[in-house]
Amino acid sequence: MNYVNRQKSRPTDFPSWGVTRGQITGRRQAARIAFLFCMGICLGLLLTVSAHRPATAQQPPPDSACRLCHTDTDETLALPDGEELSLGIDPTIIDASVHGGHSPEIGCTDCHRPHEEYLYPHTAAQPESRTAFLAKVAESCSSCHLPADQHNPGHLGVLDNSNIPNCVDCHGGHDATSAASMAADPVGTCLNCHQEFGDPQSVQVHEEFAHTLDKDKNCTTCHNDQAISPNQKCESCHTLLQSEKTLASGETLSLHLDLAELAESVHGLHLINTDGGAPLKCADCHVDMERYGFPHPESNVMDLRELQLGMQNICGDCHEDIYRQQLTSVHGKAQAYGTMVAASCVDCHGSHDVENPSVPREKISQTCGNCHSTINDQYEHSVHGAALLGEQNPDVPVCTDCHGVHDIGDPRTAEFRLSSPEMCGKCHADKELMEKYDISTNVFDSYVSDFHGTTVALFEEQSPHEETNKAVCYDCHGVHDILPATDENSHIIRANLLVTCRQCHPDAGDNFPDAWMSHFEPSLEHNTLVFFVDWFYRLLIPGVMAGFSLFIGADIYRTVRNRYSRKKGEKTDDIE
Repeated sequence: MNYVNRQKSRPTDFPSWGVTRGQITGRRQAARIAFLFCMGICLGLLLTVSAHRPATAQQPPPDSACRLCHTDTDETLALPDGEELSLGIDPTIIDASVHGGHSPEIGCTDCHRPHEEYLYPHTAAQPESRTAFLAKVAESCSSCHLPADQHNPGHLGVLDNSNIPNCVDCHGGHDATSAASMAADPVGTCLNCHQEFGDPQSVQVHEEFAHTLDKDKNCTTCHNDQAISPNQKCESCHTLLQSEKTLASGETLSLHLDLAELAESVHGLHLINTDGGAPLKCADCHVDMERYGFPHPESNVMDLRELQLGMQNICGDCHEDIYRQQLTSVHGKAQAYGTMVAASCVDCHGSHDVENPSVPREKISQTCGNCHSTINDQYEHSVHGAALLGEQNPDVPVCTDCHGVHDIGDPRTAEFRLSSPEMCGKCHADKELMEKYDISTNVFDSYVSDFHGTTVALFEEQSPHEETNKAVCYDCHGVHDILPATDENSHIIRANLLVTCRQCHPDAGDNFPDAWMSHFEPSLEHNTLVFFVDWFYRLLIPGVMAGFSLFIGADIYRTVRNRYSRKKGEKTDDIE
């Protein structure tokens, strides 16, 4: 109520101003409209001016002053050592480098430090040489990157060398390349400096390697910052080398090493799989680093044979007992007397590709056949060789069963000849072995019991070194060409037996072989007449001896009895 009354009591006119309230309200609205209109015009003008206003100039780069002078100039700076240092730069090269537009902005003075030395006008201090200038610039690389004494692939081992390259030498200066581009062509990077080698062997090796290396096998494969063993040095070169060395004899020696071949040998993974040992390394055999260290000294080896024979001493370092046996064997003695073609360790076992010599078993005869080819051909067609090669029969003898392995004796000696029946008897007197093939085991006993065997056994016991012409097994059966007794070409078949006998008995008649009973004991089946005669005498002789004994015994009994009776009678007469 009061509020209404107050509203009613408010004056509606302003007599002191000469205007009414309605007039004042209208003027205010007009002013507002005018203000908004003016603001719109100002804003439009501002936008129009801004749209047509030229862009504000960018701040000049920090190296703009450097570029003003050093771009498009061919001036040079004469250095104290006589070299000239070019003062011109090519901005496009810098922009294309790893420090260019695709990387955070890097100015001239980021690398050319300290700043006071490069402010214009430049100080009078000058580098002694271009190399010294680049080395000075390279020092600033460590402000962003690892210092060179921590990152200098292939050179950390020679930091005390005055010629060691710095960052700029490898990466470049204004044209600095990325690490990725260098990794893509590591060999090319190294060849920028390493183009000449004083040692002829180094020249040969690097010339051969240059076109075979890649990003996986490159210079740092051999020349890295870690100390490598002598074995790694050998492998790093000889696994890549494909060339050959020409010896004085004109023969060639391959310089290539096949690591897979070495690993599969008995000196490689075989040692791990069988003995639990570590594989042999190059330096385990090639121990003389004065001879085998790189660069290798000039070799005075005349031919391959001299090289192979020299390797025997290396084998003897580990295989001492075997080596001593070999020295006293027929091969070792032949070498001592100057027969250089006599078998050595390498001839039988190989060098890097040494395999188990008796697996498979037929490998033994094939190894011997490399030198004794004619004998090996005979053996392959013999009863023993055919069973081994054709049937893989493990029971038949091979070369080493008869001749030995490393202690091979001279088969031409009287000692070998006299002991040969026992050698054959090792198999042919083995009942368990012979029963598998239904072969009589009496061959050795029957031989020893006849004239030939008895004489040979006597000579072996009393005069083992004296010659004898008495027949031994191989005189009749053959040496390496032993054939089954039923073979038409066998030496002991009935049709050929006379020829065999006449080797020792040239005057033997046609019926001479009939006296030989072979190795069969007389029986109802073999040598029947002899069997009966044998039994006749077996019975006759004991019977005769028994009869004689009976007669003699009876006679003695009668004599003694008569004497006793006579003496007894004489005593009776005396008493009477």
